[in-house]
Amino acid sequence: MSMESVLRSIKSAQSEADALLASAQEEASKAIGDARRAASETVSEATEGASSEARSTIDAARAEAEAEADKVRAEGAKAAEALSNAASGRTDAAVDVLLNAIHEA
Repeated sequence: MSMESVLRSIKSAQSEADALLASAQEEASKAIGDARRAASETVSEATEGASSEARSTIDAARAEAEAEADKVRAEGAKAAEALSNAASGRTDAAVDVLLNAIHEA
């Protein structure tokens, strides 16, 4: 093999190596970009899932608190009605006591 042929062979091998290196770098860049996109999507999905779960927990707690408040209101209304009924049944007796106290004074 002549020197010129050896040099051409070396130059050809170098060109092939450069092409392979460029291709590998391009593939690596693509893989990194794909991985970044996938990571970003995973973070977004996790954030959305956490927000949704937090909303569900808050909604459940709110519903439970509203149910408890309704129960307390109902008990309060029942107690107020019982007091009102007890007081109205004693009104006549209270008037008699006051009138007797005024007449005796």
